[in-house]
Amino acid sequence: MRCNPSYWLLGLVPIALLTWVAVHFEQGSIEFDLSRRAGEALRRSGLDWAKLHVVGRDAVLTGRAPDERDPGRALASVENVWGVRVVADRAALLESVANYHWSVTSSDDGRVRIAGDVPSEDARRALLDAARKAFPGAKIQDETRLARGSINRNAWLSAAIFSMKNLAELKRGQASLSMLDLSIAGEAKTADAYRDVREALSEKRPAGLALAREAITPPLVRPFVWGIKKSGAGIEISGFAPSDDDRERLKARAKSLFRAMTITDNSDIGDGAPQGWNKATSVALEQLAQLRTGDVAFTDRDLAFSGEAPDEQTATAVKRTLKLDVPQNFRIVEHIRFPKPEIKLPPSGYVMGIVNDGASLSLVGMVPSEAARGALLDAIKARFPGKQVNDKSQVAPGAPDGWQQCVVAGLSSLPRLKKGKSVLTDHKLEVSGDTDDYAASQSVPGDVKAAAGQTCETTTNIAFTGKMKTDLTWKAAREPNGMVTIEGEAPDDASRLRIVEIAQQIFAGSSVTDNMKIVGASSEPWSSAAHLGLEEMARLKNGEVSIAGKEFVIKGAAESDRVANDIRSVLSTDLPPGFKSRDEITVMSQEEKAADSCQTLMRQASANGTINFARAKADLTADSAQTLRDLAQIANECPSFKIQIEGHTDSEGTDERNQRLSNRRAQAVADFLAQNGVDPRRMTTVGYGATKPIADNATAEGRAKNRRIEFTVKVN
Repeated sequence: MRCNPSYWLLGLVPIALLTWVAVHFEQGSIEFDLSRRAGEALRRSGLDWAKLHVVGRDAVLTGRAPDERDPGRALASVENVWGVRVVADRAALLESVANYHWSVTSSDDGRVRIAGDVPSEDARRALLDAARKAFPGAKIQDETRLARGSINRNAWLSAAIFSMKNLAELKRGQASLSMLDLSIAGEAKTADAYRDVREALSEKRPAGLALAREAITPPLVRPFVWGIKKSGAGIEISGFAPSDDDRERLKARAKSLFRAMTITDNSDIGDGAPQGWNKATSVALEQLAQLRTGDVAFTDRDLAFSGEAPDEQTATAVKRTLKLDVPQNFRIVEHIRFPKPEIKLPPSGYVMGIVNDGASLSLVGMVPSEAARGALLDAIKARFPGKQVNDKSQVAPGAPDGWQQCVVAGLSSLPRLKKGKSVLTDHKLEVSGDTDDYAASQSVPGDVKAAAGQTCETTTNIAFTGKMKTDLTWKAAREPNGMVTIEGEAPDDASRLRIVEIAQQIFAGSSVTDNMKIVGASSEPWSSAAHLGLEEMARLKNGEVSIAGKEFVIKGAAESDRVANDIRSVLSTDLPPGFKSRDEITVMSQEEKAADSCQTLMRQASANGTINFARAKADLTADSAQTLRDLAQIANECPSFKIQIEGHTDSEGTDERNQRLSNRRAQAVADFLAQNGVDPRRMTTVGYGATKPIADNATAEGRAKNRRIEFTVKVN
């Protein structure tokens, strides 16, 4: 049978038509499936910037990549998707910027504007989410742009979020990043917010973020007020100071001027102090100290100064000083009162009196010559440096024999009294006054009589105005670094000095810090109990002994059961009658003894070697290397213990700076030890700044001792 070609060709037409229909309707589903799976592959690879267009089984890659390597990664990711035949790479790179800059600005009208460069869409979304949380209810304006730059993206994002969180504590302001250098400025919402932001900027910045500029101000105060009141109840400070440093400066000056008075500081910080405020408040504070009672009140540039002076001469001097020394842009309204002299001279006899009313001294009565008057005034000024002396004496003949010795005997007692007077009438010397120093109240009568000898008859009337205590509270503690601190109440100055001497003898070579205060009480049996407590505490590791009334408590770790039982036996037999003892003594385990031995070796190596830093820096000097290598060897010989590295500085510089410096120095030592084989997981660091001195910061030698690194070894 013969085939007809025309029929064969006609049969292909329906087949082609059916094929076209199948391909047309299936292509859409194929393209959708390839787009979905390729998009998922890009997202899993963190390449959300990439855009994909699929035609059949072929794909075109577009979008702007934040990194030069990203287009290649995206191309490979899509090519690995099953079913994709050809991928055309038409992706571009984000614009590259040399100085990566970003900023966030908040304003009073509730708007927050974010501008500058961001590395990716993910980072942009994260920043907007963080902005909504930090500024709830604010209108967020996003003016950022995608750009490439040589930055660590994770560190940059942490820095930007940190910047926004702190900016949210300000009423208004701006924070900006230039690479990883932060600049921030604005007015804080509250004084506490001001402190929190400054602390965060100083101590809590994310790793890698540097503080280029900080111009945070406290909240604006209108009117700007500050005041200080001196009364029988003590000293009360109120109002505002421009900064915490100014506030603490004024409080410290008040403490030095009003040593015996209780100081209550109710002030806070704020912005808006008028020009010359520091000078004006300092002058007013100094002059208030010259008054018995008084009140200082600043309202912007208005100063109201009132009070009672001890005499007319003091009142005149205070008025003159206020007028001359307070800056001229302040308006001063003053009202200063003064009383009439209190001493009345008897109608007959040779009389000379010295009066200390607490604020100033007065010399009244008769002196035998101008030379004697001058010598006596010099003697008074030498014993009362800085106090005003009013000379109301007159030269008159007829001074009794021994006049000078009796006058000096009376004068010598006055510095030990809060207020008092010494009156010599012919051969009779009368000393009277009051004191809250119990020891002085007991010893002045005998001292006056001994100084006068047989030259004149003495009479004393000294009133003790303090409170006698029968139940004292006292404590002594020895820290892991060997420092001994004694604090609490002591019955008199002689007992206090004796306890400090005993502690220095028992703990020879250790720093002994005396924080005791005199309260006025019987020396015994307190002194005997405290002495025994120091002796027994010395037998413990990191011990503590305390006395509360008649309860005696000792704590610490003993090297053995024998030592612990021996201490208990001593306390049961040698404590003064009436005292009850209680102990919280534990016995060291073998592991604790081994840790203590390791600690001793490290401290000896540190003490005998050299650990030095560049001045005001945390850079170790070359001469420290051998000591630190020795310490690393010791640390590795006891590998099962934790090591705490403590940094200490002297008192030069601010507390904030010293704290940061001690932290960095401790970390520098830890880094060196880690580089020499010590497991970093075993080490912790802490900086104490200048808070734990072991010597006097007033001397160069003392400051050198206080700049140190200490090691504490602990059982895990």
